[in-house]
Amino acid sequence: MNGTLPTWIQRMFGVEAGPGEGAAWHLEYTWPLAPWATLLIVVLLAALVAVVYSRDGRRLGRRWKIALASIRAAAIGIVLLMISQIVLCVERTGLPYLAVVLDDSASMTIVDRRDDRVAKRLDRRIASAGLRPTEPTRENLAKMLLLEDHARWLGKFSQDYKLRFYSLTGPRELRFESLDQLAEQIRAVRAEGETTRLGAAVETVLGDLRGTAPAGIVLLTDGINTEGPGLEQAAAEARRRGVPLFIVGIGDQRPVADVRLTDLLVDDVVFADDVVFFEATLAAPGYGGRRLRLTLREEGRPDVLAATEATAEPDGRAQTVRLAYRPSKAGHFRYVVEVEPAAGELQADNNRLTRNVEVRKEQIRVLLVQAYPNYEYRYLRKMLGRDETIRLDTLLQEADLEHAQQDAAAMAVFPVRREELAQYDVVILGDVDFARLGPGSLENLAAVADRPGGGTALVFLAGPRFNPVALGGTPLERLLPIALGSVRVPSSDEPLVDGFTVEPTELGLESPAMQLGDAPERTKTIWENLPPLYWMIDAPELKPGAQVLAVNPRRSGPAGRPLPVIVAQYVGAGKVLMHMTDETWRWRLGHGDRYFARYWIQMIRYLARSKLADGEGPAVLTTDRREYRQGEPVRLRLRFAEPGAAAAGAEDVVLVVEREGDRTRRLSMIRHPVREMFEATLDASASGRYHAWVASPLAGGAPPTVDFTVARPAGEFERVQMEEASLRRAADQTRGRFYTIAKADRLARDLPAGRQVPIENLPPVPLWNRWPVLAVFVGLLITEWVMRKRKGMA
Repeated sequence: MNGTLPTWIQRMFGVEAGPGEGAAWHLEYTWPLAPWATLLIVVLLAALVAVVYSRDGRRLGRRWKIALASIRAAAIGIVLLMISQIVLCVERTGLPYLAVVLDDSASMTIVDRRDDRVAKRLDRRIASAGLRPTEPTRENLAKMLLLEDHARWLGKFSQDYKLRFYSLTGPRELRFESLDQLAEQIRAVRAEGETTRLGAAVETVLGDLRGTAPAGIVLLTDGINTEGPGLEQAAAEARRRGVPLFIVGIGDQRPVADVRLTDLLVDDVVFADDVVFFEATLAAPGYGGRRLRLTLREEGRPDVLAATEATAEPDGRAQTVRLAYRPSKAGHFRYVVEVEPAAGELQADNNRLTRNVEVRKEQIRVLLVQAYPNYEYRYLRKMLGRDETIRLDTLLQEADLEHAQQDAAAMAVFPVRREELAQYDVVILGDVDFARLGPGSLENLAAVADRPGGGTALVFLAGPRFNPVALGGTPLERLLPIALGSVRVPSSDEPLVDGFTVEPTELGLESPAMQLGDAPERTKTIWENLPPLYWMIDAPELKPGAQVLAVNPRRSGPAGRPLPVIVAQYVGAGKVLMHMTDETWRWRLGHGDRYFARYWIQMIRYLARSKLADGEGPAVLTTDRREYRQGEPVRLRLRFAEPGAAAAGAEDVVLVVEREGDRTRRLSMIRHPVREMFEATLDASASGRYHAWVASPLAGGAPPTVDFTVARPAGEFERVQMEEASLRRAADQTRGRFYTIAKADRLARDLPAGRQVPIENLPPVPLWNRWPVLAVFVGLLITEWVMRKRKGMA
């Protein structure tokens, strides 16, 4: 037997206990017999008493028999206690320990979103606790629970336990001689810790009290562990030691409101007067449904070059935002994409991204070939001939001999040598009589379009006489993005009465070449209002890898899809564009050259992008940043001087990533649907320095490489929502409790009594020879004799 000795018994036996101390006791005895022999003796003695009173007490009632038998049994029991020499052993004890840990990391300075009424009520409670200022930061809320109502919690803790108080950073124990002194130290604690080490703090408390396990550990924290072992790992050790965790979660488990921009994507080198897309990823958890304004500026200049608005997704999901800008001047520029900070944001340094862009003015060599002078040829010839950035040559097969002498851009014959064709950046093939060019010229055209390192771009304009049906069986057939077997050319006597408006696809609206306006919304409106076209061929069957940029929404193919009007394709190392119509000249009606010229100049520049890759080598491997935080996705991009230089299949571009001191990993890169690049995403779950290179396809010279660093988590504001799930698991794992602020008043009642801490063993107190025991024994004998005498049994 053991337990806590009542105070009156302590006084009886002369046990002295100081303030906050008590006395624990247990009994010891000496008994020579085995338990089975003791039990046998007790049974025999009980049977003897029963037999004696059943025989001698025939004239007695049942109650008298039971009373006399009980008295005899009690007397025999006292005799047995005397024989066993029972002793009371007493030890002086102190109160059990209770540890309180206050989170003082920087994340505790956060003010969580609350209803105004709740916030005002908390302000009043914080003020009543003597805290200034009264802003309901997580730090102030934790201190409020400890200090309000004249430090009621601390008073209760110190009354029932020996209190040990820690601040989390370090952790550091607060030494105190009185509750008032402790309260002042708690008020003086500042939430400035750069890291949160919850698991290490619990392990430190367990280590400090390893001799005597505390009754429990009270944690006031938001649960965000940024360094060292996690809380659940420390909870496993606490459970092994029998120490429950009582955790008060401070904060909001909902994602903290934050607006952030990531992954800015823009071409490194562009043509002047081209539309340049600055594409970024926007996420705004906590601001669902709010309109956010994004701007583009040149760094160091206040002028806004482009602006757009986006509506934040209600669940904080990321979305792609795009700003369109036409740089007019050549040079090197550093552009800034920025989203305006929203009310209540904790940090705005992730609202801004920068990127270097080189703007060039390059002259593009274009060859325009046509059999007869239709409207498409005539207007293209005039418009391209006026543009200073284009050096135009033309060949009109059915022109007079004097035509080449009258027109400086006109050629008398088609270039027959492959080297001559390779000097052109773009060759536009209208309704050409390909038979007159000869098989050698067609072979040369196919070769220069597919030459290594970036080929000449080809544009096919469908016509009623030759293009594309006359290309069947020629070297150029394999370059077409359509299957010739599915082509239907309208007959010459078919009336052209039903016009159609060309409708860009989603892919087309994302393409820089298709931007007719200065903003995506304006571009879409312009396309919807362009004059209608009337003539086009039907080409419902596309080759694998063909990209439909625009369709005829009024006509569908056998599969029910709208018939394509503008289709692009990479073929080997070349780019190919095909129009199913020769009537883009109609876009001039009512608009002049405005949209007709803009489309064609932009498309030609898009097809001639190989000129911008000079000096970069065959391919360049990049990351969107040089340094990442652990757990962030690393986006790697591979740009070829000509994107067709890599095979179309995603499995053909393989990336190898190596972390310093670790094994290598292989990633497959995927071709971007619009931009001239391949992409891969690496989950950087381990910190360290990384080196990546392209393993295939292999080109001459050293493979493209890039280096980047993954740093450890940024600390307190990387994750700011309360980790309620983790805190609950840790409390349940140790058979403790988890509380929100609203239910924290239950904590003091739920704390266990704990184990008393032994201080001193006092001298044992013999019970078997104490006079009260003898007095009870004699009293039992006298009582039995008197009762027997009264009934005439003595």
